[in-house]
Amino acid sequence: MITVQCIICDTKVLIDKNTLEAKRLRNDPMHTFMCDECKSRLDSPKQRKKHINYH
Repeated sequence: MITVQCIICDTKVLIDKNTLEAKRLRNDPMHTFMCDECKSRLDSPKQRKKHINYH
């Protein structure tokens, strides 16, 4: 397990070191981590736009 920090809310999260996300964080210094809560907050406006009908 490795500890990573969310770039938005600064919470620390433990992730398995064998996951693809952990490998990306180790190998790419510009790759950043967002916790699930922040991802869902940022994804929700995008999902709402998909459902709007432009007639």
